[in-house]
Amino acid sequence: MFSCNSPFPLLLLGFSLFIHSSLEAFPLSIEESKNYRDIGKYFEYVIVPERESSLDRILREDTIWRPNPKATISFPRVKNPLWIRITLVHYGNLPHTFFLHFSSPVVDVFELHSQVKGNWVTQVSGEQILQRNKPIYSHIPAFPITLSPDETRTIYVKINSANPIFNFVSLYNSRSFIAFSKKQDIFFAAYFGAGFMMFLFSLFLASTLRYRKFFYYFFYLATVLLINSFSTGFIQYIEIGNSHTWKNYLFPITIYLTSVFGLLFTIEFLETEKVFPKVTKLTRGFIFLFISLIFSIFFLELRNFIQLGVTLVIIPILLALSISTMAFFKSKKKLEVILFLFAFGSILLGAALNSLTVQGLIRPMHISSYSLPLGSAVEVFFLSMALVLKVSDYRKATEDKQEIDLQMKIAQKLQNGLLPKKRTHANGYALGFRYSPASDIGGDFVQIFVKENEIGLFLCDVSGHGIPAAMIASMAKVSLQFWDDSLDKPAYAAERIRLSLLSSLSGHFLSAFFVYINPKEKILKIANAGHHPMVYLDRKGNLEHITSYGRAINEYIESQMIEKTLPLPDSGTLVLYTDGVIEARNATTGELFGEDRFFHLLKNLKDQTPQSICDQVITEVEKFQKSKRSDDDITILAISLEKELN
Repeated sequence: MFSCNSPFPLLLLGFSLFIHSSLEAFPLSIEESKNYRDIGKYFEYVIVPERESSLDRILREDTIWRPNPKATISFPRVKNPLWIRITLVHYGNLPHTFFLHFSSPVVDVFELHSQVKGNWVTQVSGEQILQRNKPIYSHIPAFPITLSPDETRTIYVKINSANPIFNFVSLYNSRSFIAFSKKQDIFFAAYFGAGFMMFLFSLFLASTLRYRKFFYYFFYLATVLLINSFSTGFIQYIEIGNSHTWKNYLFPITIYLTSVFGLLFTIEFLETEKVFPKVTKLTRGFIFLFISLIFSIFFLELRNFIQLGVTLVIIPILLALSISTMAFFKSKKKLEVILFLFAFGSILLGAALNSLTVQGLIRPMHISSYSLPLGSAVEVFFLSMALVLKVSDYRKATEDKQEIDLQMKIAQKLQNGLLPKKRTHANGYALGFRYSPASDIGGDFVQIFVKENEIGLFLCDVSGHGIPAAMIASMAKVSLQFWDDSLDKPAYAAERIRLSLLSSLSGHFLSAFFVYINPKEKILKIANAGHHPMVYLDRKGNLEHITSYGRAINEYIESQMIEKTLPLPDSGTLVLYTDGVIEARNATTGELFGEDRFFHLLKNLKDQTPQSICDQVITEVEKFQKSKRSDDDITILAISLEKELN
């Protein structure tokens, strides 16, 4: 303990004042011959409330200045104006203009105050300052300071910002600053030029291919370029009116939107929906979070809103890296995923380098000023390469699709050839026919032969549907020429047709029903190759199933078809159908249309014409299955046994 009369406290106070005055007494020596120098660690700082932030208040002797704790000017959480000062002395033979350069263009306002020939001169720069009012018409905040030989001058800089404050502070001689400024302008002009070309390229892809991933990439690239226009200072060239306040809000909103579109692009590009459904759901949760955070601008203080965005932006980067790493072990297209990994790895590296420098954990270098744009440039490069591979895949898929479409058109022509020519009568007997394929190409077909006093009906159902079934059906139709020569021998013709198709079935099989009608001799001949029985519907609504023995035509087992001859009824209707009718399935319950429902429907249509019967059956089937598309081809053919008089 020391008494009030003790001289020690006075000595301690005097020593403190001596140290404090000594800090001011040793100015930073600068020379014209030294091109460049980082001087952040030589500054002193003081933080004052807004109401006490005038230059007169700062110049008072009771202002307590503290040494800057880092090699950079880094005060991310400061809300009040920050004042920094440095004393410079020029040891040279001639007057020279040096340039005091601040790296951060996002800071709202820099005010530099220096005393020249007894008068205080103020220069302003920063994001909120119009270009015409800046000391140098440039996107980088820089102040010219002209010093005479052996002149000592103290520089005061006030930094007022709604954004986190971070700056490299450098001092250049005239020649090195001009060279640095030109190099930086060339670098960023090239960067934004290439970025704009990629922007147009992504727009072209999005508008041409119309895949969601390309739209997401377009918006992601747009937001990345906008963020880098802030980090490089080029946003300062955009001036709307006399206020730049809108930039303070646009900067953090762009960060959130970059996160949103980056995550959307990730899950679309890597196609995670099927492979990683839980991860996709988690990612969409983060997307919703970032969209929600945009609206927090109405509740949070701007500085906190910006700080939150700058902090949370690491989440989508790490999430994209995690998803792409998982996809690397799952996806067959490794190169695309590797490029995606490199892309987001580069932006993470750039952001990490910038963040570590801001925190003062690594030595400030010029590359730190470029780390974010460099990282994003490498990212865009790798993503563009990955998209080129995607476009190549889509192009190949498009070519394959075009080839398939061409084959489909050819197959559809074949299919149309399988259908009977539109006719309502055969030798005076009314006919009806309806065909509803399960796909654009089907395997059912009908053939009607009409000769003098003879009628031949053929109904065929090839297993499966699509192009293979249609091709086999087409070959079966060609083989029907055997029957055309001898309609009264359906079983013989069926066996000849089976033998002609054996080498072409390739695992398929077909069921068929042959009907020979001779009204003059009043006979009916049938041959059945494993098909559903033919239905005879009389005018009283009674049903009779007419069939004969025979197996379906295939390449392994003989059909052993037996021809049957029956007397031809004087009236009624003969109905042939494929299994697509009775196997039509209700889309809601899964219930089959079934034979009972079909036969009951036929009984109710006993007095209808053959075409009306066919139309009503198709209508009821579609109504039952709640769709016009079935799981199998549906074909129905009917003929009246009552000859119509002319």
